[in-house]
Amino acid sequence: MSTTALGIVLVVVSTMVEGFGQVFLKKSALDVLRRHVWILLGVSVLMVEVLLYSGALRFLAVSTAFPLTAMSFVMVTVLSRWLLGEVVTPKRWLGVGLILVGTTIIMTHA
Repeated sequence: MSTTALGIVLVVVSTMVEGFGQVFLKKSALDVLRRHVWILLGVSVLMVEVLLYSGALRFLAVSTAFPLTAMSFVMVTVLSRWLLGEVVTPKRWLGVGLILVGTTIIMTHA
């Protein structure tokens, strides 16, 4: 695996992790009794995300890595629909599709 591919994998994994962190923070707003647990989980997961993204920056230019973090919008949308049961409108799914197209273009030219 090339260093560029490794950097891309690290960014993709970090965006996946960030999606879970955001969902955990949303759960902290919904579950008053266990709010502190969800906040602790959310912050802990986001700390892991920062470490993964920092690792990716060892292998990618920030001008490549940062636009790829837009995939976190995709992850948050998918996870909020799946885990929180939130309604996602067709326009939002279109936006998610456009983000995927844009990040794919960036990845193929990295």
